[in-house]
Amino acid sequence: VFGAKKFYLCIEEMIGYRVSWYWYICWVFLAPAFMVFIFVFYFVRYSPITMGDYHYPAWGEVLGFAISLSSMLWVPGYAIYYLLSTKGSWSEVLRQGVTPVIKPRARQSKPRRKLVSLINMWEMWN
Repeated sequence: VFGAKKFYLCIEEMIGYRVSWYWYICWVFLAPAFMVFIFVFYFVRYSPITMGDYHYPAWGEVLGFAISLSSMLWVPGYAIYYLLSTKGSWSEVLRQGVTPVIKPRARQSKPRRKLVSLINMWEMWN
């Protein structure tokens, strides 16, 4: 897992100085807490969608929820699938699941001509 600490160090490398620890705390604690709060609060205080006097039909709301969930359920769905299909104890499976597998890329023997020509064009215009 990349992690907030590495992200913090990458931000420092990109902008040339360390940002306040406030941002680190926001990335690790505040932003996830707000997102969970908003998600839970939405369902606790749910009311049917209306526009003026018009009340949208139930199938329209179900369709809207289905479209929203179609993009959100893949990550937890795959996590559940991974936990149930991988052999080993829960702690072994969890440790294996969050450990990145980094494979170095093979070195290219000759540069890509399109990339080189694009770089040359860019340098010519600047």
